[in-house]
Amino acid sequence: MENEEKRMLGDYEVRQSIHIGKKEVVFGVNEADKYPFMVCFCTYDNPFSAAWATEAVGTDDYLEAMQIFTDRVQAQIEVVKEEQSRFDFDMTPFTTEDCIPDNRNESIVGKVVVINAELNRYEYQHSAYQLVLVDGGHGAIGGRGQAVFGTCLADGKRARWERYDVLGVIKPEKMPDWAKEAVAKIKKQEKAKKPNNKEER
Repeated sequence: MENEEKRMLGDYEVRQSIHIGKKEVVFGVNEADKYPFMVCFCTYDNPFSAAWATEAVGTDDYLEAMQIFTDRVQAQIEVVKEEQSRFDFDMTPFTTEDCIPDNRNESIVGKVVVINAELNRYEYQHSAYQLVLVDGGHGAIGGRGQAVFGTCLADGKRARWERYDVLGVIKPEKMPDWAKEAVAKIKKQEKAKKPNNKEER
């Protein structure tokens, strides 16, 4: 039972891990290896959401491994700080009070919704990652489905959420100016793509 609970990366048992930003910093131990201590990054942005180890470093010096581990954690903190420095607006999380309550039987396609901030890790519990312009998904049109696809207004990245992640549609009076500008930009880009699509056909 004890072995089943261990998290393994290759032949190394994960002893410490900290997920900051888009990467997890991992420290593993394999006492049978020539280099018993290992530090690597793990990412999960793949079709199976499986841990993908990169930039692994092995050493027989525990303190050296801890130094690499803490350096990489600090580097990830700086990366996230840099990302968020671009958002020069109030990042206080939106709540249900800022939304029109979600009716899961109704379509939210084409609407700006608020994603529950509490589902994100602490560094991402900000308004910048909550406002999403929905463009599709079985969950977005109402009914039994859960998938909701859309574009995050703050960073322009398209992703998938679940319908139960949606707090509701943002109230018009709560929609910040930067979000209105982002919606206009996305719609302009979509409009610009349509003539090209027709020509390709």
